[in-house]
Amino acid sequence: MHFGRHRRNITLLNVTPLIDVVFILLVFFMLTTNFARFRLIGVETPQDREVVEDPTAAIVILVKANGDLEYDGDPMSRAAIRDNVEAMVSVDPGRTFLVRPELGVTVQEAVDIFQLTRDSGAYSVSFAGSGEDGA
Repeated sequence: MHFGRHRRNITLLNVTPLIDVVFILLVFFMLTTNFARFRLIGVETPQDREVVEDPTAAIVILVKANGDLEYDGDPMSRAAIRDNVEAMVSVDPGRTFLVRPELGVTVQEAVDIFQLTRDSGAYSVSFAGSGEDGA
């Protein structure tokens, strides 16, 4: 009789092939991903809002397709709009401003005017539809 201890064979899991598979997957996903692809996002502006001639009504900043700007119906430059917004905010900090891009104005141009208005001190700024059919 043999009363000695029997040693069990310990089987180790070889993870080298697993590391290879993970590395191949990593390389595959890095090569198939395109980080420089930009897609156009369709943006629907809100419905046209009626602005009543009222001292507390919103001031409309119209962004025209040719690049011109109107501040409450008067043609103005960006610097003049910034000055007018700053003056209005100093008198009436709660005044609402509407940025209304015409049909054909890019989203970036509209956002630039929105940011110009915000940087001038206005905090109540929003977008309004162009008011043209199909907009």
